[in-house]
Amino acid sequence: METRIIISQIFILAIVVLIGVIAAKVKVLTIEAKDMLSKVIFNISLPLMLFTNFLKLEATPRLLANSIIVLSVSGFVILFMLFAGWIVARLFNIKGREAAVFKAHSMFGNTIFLGFPLITALYGVEGLLYASMFQLVSNIIMWTVGVVVLTHGDGKSWKKRIARVLNPNTVATLTGLLFFILSVKLPALIVKPLSELGSANTWLSMLYIGAMLVLADVGGLLGKKSLYIISLNRLIIVPAILISFFAGFAAVSGLSPDKMVISVIILEASMPCMASVVIMAKELGADDHLAVGNVFVSTIVSILTLPAVVMAINWLL
Repeated sequence: METRIIISQIFILAIVVLIGVIAAKVKVLTIEAKDMLSKVIFNISLPLMLFTNFLKLEATPRLLANSIIVLSVSGFVILFMLFAGWIVARLFNIKGREAAVFKAHSMFGNTIFLGFPLITALYGVEGLLYASMFQLVSNIIMWTVGVVVLTHGDGKSWKKRIARVLNPNTVATLTGLLFFILSVKLPALIVKPLSELGSANTWLSMLYIGAMLVLADVGGLLGKKSLYIISLNRLIIVPAILISFFAGFAAVSGLSPDKMVISVIILEASMPCMASVVIMAKELGADDHLAVGNVFVSTIVSILTLPAVVMAINWLL
């Protein structure tokens, strides 16, 4: 079942990317239009998606109590993935703007578009709740640590790089988190248009990637070794280490963390490279062409690796 879900989600994504390819081929999406689309995504649709996602969660005492372990373990896992990306980048002598994108994509995967449907099908509403908590942590780290990582090596001072952390997406994430903790509710008349515009972010991002495939000559990138190294790191090495760690921890300590919680965290950490990093790279001056290549190659490879990760989780945990 999981293989069918993965393939269907990737197929849906591919259709929208194909529309972006056609639009670029017939000059509807030119280089100027593509750059404007990037600004719309970065400054409007993505912040609204991040903010309104928090408004969909109910901060009940039980939810807050049960989410503590998910939040803490998710933070540990994402930062471990950054460390793994840093180690692998050094081992393979990946430097500069290429290394910045490599490390960002080591941390952040396609947890919403591909992860949420797969986890819902496998673990139901409770699994989706834990996935949302993982995404919450990922959002906070993305627009803080992620921004610093992507701007590293751009020749700018630390002060200017840290200032870039304060962007519309950081503000949206922190505001949404505050609303979630305080259980602040906005009128449906306000939430609906914000949510609908935010929900367009996935599709706008796919159009952008489709245009990038044409305008950035991604075919010329397919010979770069880092595209395949990031897929190996994200889709095989990191999931194997996480599964081994949690299985070993349970065996040595005698403690058995909730299997669904750990399974969801590992699956979210096993997703292919996140498309939003392409937009971030464009806006923050990193190598967005390479980011498109990472998304393309890792998404195709994940058709094989994600079912294997699910089987390994069921067998070892």
